[in-house]
Amino acid sequence: MKTDALAWAVGRPATKRVSKETLNHRDLIELVSGLDAYAHTAEAFRRAYQALGIDIINRVPLENAPEPTPAGSVRPHPANPDYDLTALGVYDTASRRRYACQDADDVWGFDASGVRYSDLITPVPHPCTCPDMRTRERALGDVGLYYPMLYTTLFMWPVELFGWEIFMTAAMEDPGRFHEQILKPFAAQSQGIVAKIVRGSDGPLVFVHDDLCDARGPVFRPDWYETYIFPHYAEILAPAQRAGRRVVLVADGNLSALLPRLRELGFGGLMFESPATPLDAVLAAFERPDDLLIGGIETARLTMGTPTEVKEMVRGLSNGIADRPGFAIASGGGLHGNIPMANLEAYFDARAEIGATPRDWRTTCRA
Repeated sequence: MKTDALAWAVGRPATKRVSKETLNHRDLIELVSGLDAYAHTAEAFRRAYQALGIDIINRVPLENAPEPTPAGSVRPHPANPDYDLTALGVYDTASRRRYACQDADDVWGFDASGVRYSDLITPVPHPCTCPDMRTRERALGDVGLYYPMLYTTLFMWPVELFGWEIFMTAAMEDPGRFHEQILKPFAAQSQGIVAKIVRGSDGPLVFVHDDLCDARGPVFRPDWYETYIFPHYAEILAPAQRAGRRVVLVADGNLSALLPRLRELGFGGLMFESPATPLDAVLAAFERPDDLLIGGIETARLTMGTPTEVKEMVRGLSNGIADRPGFAIASGGGLHGNIPMANLEAYFDARAEIGATPRDWRTTCRA
């Protein structure tokens, strides 16, 4: 519940093992809520979060979900023709079909000042505007802690607009020019968005996302990050830190090589993808018991393993973090419609064993 998440966020004891999940599996939502996920989306999600013991929450629907894209097909995004939609669960997933530049040479004619965060269709479903944040916090109530998140902190702006190949080609071809023309304007915009999150959200945390690495590790040399990315984090995060908020970095890929530096940069928490970044490396870099860590569940094993393997994974994680009250368990990839229902039932049964989910999770909130 929200009281547990708030206690966890400031280093006080919670009454349960705190958890975060991205919930998007229709059968699971309907099982625990007793409601049609499309006819009563907002209440179905709210009941599901409560029944499943999910405390840290980003998706808070306010209206009914649209009908999903048929399985196996692709359709244009109705609001932005640069994106396509494919089925993923209650809500579709969007993928970029057309980037802002055709090749690296086009980047030098790109006007970064003309792009707004609202122009992007990101996996973070809600805008970082003050009225929207307040509305969703009120709608969720005491069920959990709603957190808005800036998806394109700095590194992700060119990833989203240009794609990895064009971004990396231009950034390595003339890094100084890329910094001045692309990164600095986006850093300024991100600082403004963080300031909006601080004004619009009552929570003690600010979540920011930047996929700095791929599955192998950093995609640029360490000195590139030190020169063009890391110095801007201080200015981007300044509004949160002045307001006394702890900042949680959200990132996929193998962050192992950057973890000590990220800790030095002032991040008070990390939401990471397992096993891309090994758990041992995370625990070593964020070594204090009250450091906020979110993750630990391997989405691939949750999706393709057996129910027995899923339960063993949860129990093993619980043993490894027994002395870390600041650790919230989560599946980095989210709980989407491609996960077998038997595995999800095993997952929440195991979560109930370790105190993250109510024992009667199948029936507690059903109408």
